[in-house]
Amino acid sequence: MKESDCEDIEWQDFESAVKIIVESRSPFQLQKFFCQQLICDGEPKSFDEYLDAVDKFEELIPAAETRGTWATRTLQMAFQGILDCSISVTSSAVYSSSVSSSSGYELQVSNYTGHGELSSGQIYRLRGIVERLKSTEYLADCIGAYTKSRRTAVVARFRRFGINDLQYLDDQEFAAKIRLWIHTAKTFYSSIFPGERQYYNNIFAGVAEATYDNCFLAIVQLVASELNNLVNISPAVSFQSLFAILDLYKALLVILPEIKKMFHTVSCAYISDGASYTINSLETIVRRLFSRFKDAVLNESSNTLSPLGGIHYMTDYTMNFVTSILLYKDVLTNIIVTRPTESLGNEADEQFLEASGGTPLQLHMIWIMISLRKNLESKSTNYKDPSLGRVFIMNNLNYMTKIITGDPELLEMIGTEYQTELSKDISQAAQDYVSSIWHGVLYCSRLDGLSYKIPFVKGILRNSVKKRFKSFNTAFEEVCQTESTRIIPDTHLRAQLHELILSKLLPAYESFSEKFGKHIQSERYKERYIKYSSEDLQNKIQNLFLEYLIVPSGAQDIATVI
Repeated sequence: MKESDCEDIEWQDFESAVKIIVESRSPFQLQKFFCQQLICDGEPKSFDEYLDAVDKFEELIPAAETRGTWATRTLQMAFQGILDCSISVTSSAVYSSSVSSSSGYELQVSNYTGHGELSSGQIYRLRGIVERLKSTEYLADCIGAYTKSRRTAVVARFRRFGINDLQYLDDQEFAAKIRLWIHTAKTFYSSIFPGERQYYNNIFAGVAEATYDNCFLAIVQLVASELNNLVNISPAVSFQSLFAILDLYKALLVILPEIKKMFHTVSCAYISDGASYTINSLETIVRRLFSRFKDAVLNESSNTLSPLGGIHYMTDYTMNFVTSILLYKDVLTNIIVTRPTESLGNEADEQFLEASGGTPLQLHMIWIMISLRKNLESKSTNYKDPSLGRVFIMNNLNYMTKIITGDPELLEMIGTEYQTELSKDISQAAQDYVSSIWHGVLYCSRLDGLSYKIPFVKGILRNSVKKRFKSFNTAFEEVCQTESTRIIPDTHLRAQLHELILSKLLPAYESFSEKFGKHIQSERYKERYIKYSSEDLQNKIQNLFLEYLIVPSGAQDIATVI
């Protein structure tokens, strides 16, 4: 081929390259071109032709003459155009369900790739531009533009979650915000931040000027710092927020390795150090809230009691709370590391706790059970009728026992020894109840005082027998009427109490009736005196404590009455 022919071919290539670049040199045309071609990830042929044209232009023009040429500047404009188009969609997607492009078409957010993610096509094009700008003065500007654009995208995605300060919220709002924070943090550390790191690696691999610190970390550290700052918990938070804070603590433990791995350089060590400090702070808060709960159980002093001796709301709340503690047993075992030091005010209880084995958490759980029992015993004295106080004790301690024995894990934590102590207290309360309430009825069935004995003569005082039967009937009916309003909601406890009453009443009545009933059998109106058979008594007793349904007395929140 002649030299002139080669020159003609090169000149034709040059003219073709110039034509392609010139068609795209207008900033408005360039931005419109790249917005249409890159956001929609259309056919990449046009973009490749553009890059080929720039390469050809640089090849045909001597290096000394191309430095700072408009052909190279169009690469910078293209780079910025891609970023601008992507960030305009990302920002708009935060506030609207759709965004209109400059050419009039509408991009639905649901169809936009990830609300801020770069598509593979965009990454390819950005990388292609970076490769061509590596040795130019425009590279630093492109790195800065990329960092600013992606940081804006990351912040916009963060704002979409709507997370804000955790201070001064009520317990429900606080728990909801904690759940939102956990979801946000997991999303960023498992997806968004790693995604940005991958973008950085794909676009700037081998580019010395784009370092981990000045590019990737500069993009993500603002949101990472804000995530750290948002978990500054108010000292005034209620112990009712304990489980929400434990959820937060567990979530931070899970993502801490990723935080340390991501923010390992000197310039951003404050982020990983801050996360570690937050975990330590949360441990302190958990211990403080756990202590507040214990104090509430021991010292809750409301006088709101069930008039029928039912289950107190504090009992219900406390047992639900300790059952929930089981869900966090592993993590609390690592946080609660010292034995209880608060006084129980009772030497026997102190000795029992001292002799108990197990982890510090187990000892604290036993302490809570002892405290609850002590508080209930104190509340039982507020009943004007001591027998009703004993019913109250039976019901509440039995409720504690049912919850403990119904959950093998809770029983293991509390221990069978204290469960046995509770059972003894229930039995003693039942014995005291029967002795106090049924003493008058049993007294009417005593055998003495109804016979006489004079020298060589002994006999039965029939009028006294009739009066004794009538006294028994009256006393029995009065007790049944009163006790029918008492509440024993637990079937097993109710059956035990029926059995205990009958074990004392039936033998005494049957002995009395057998010995003295025959002496008034001839009376015209004997049914006035002997009103009840043994079966009648048994039926009456077994129908006691059934009239009312039980609900925990009072609807108050335990935290509101401390």
